[in-house]
Amino acid sequence: MASKIAAEVLKDNSKLRGVHSKESIKKILEKEALKQMQMQGEYPQPVISRINEKQSIDKSDPSNLPYLHKNPAV
Repeated sequence: MASKIAAEVLKDNSKLRGVHSKESIKKILEKEALKQMQMQGEYPQPVISRINEKQSIDKSDPSNLPYLHKNPAV
């Protein structure tokens, strides 16, 4: 089954054909199938990241004016 899928993938993608052989695609597909079987259809939850700034920016400070940071030569 994996060898048939690998042949179809290589037939459809010419750029992929330049990098991978039929055997390497077959190994990749077998690894992924094994991983999916071990997970038994369960997918991990997405990672939610939050950024908490500890220090607020002082808006009255003249060094934080936006036009000061536009020119890298300044």
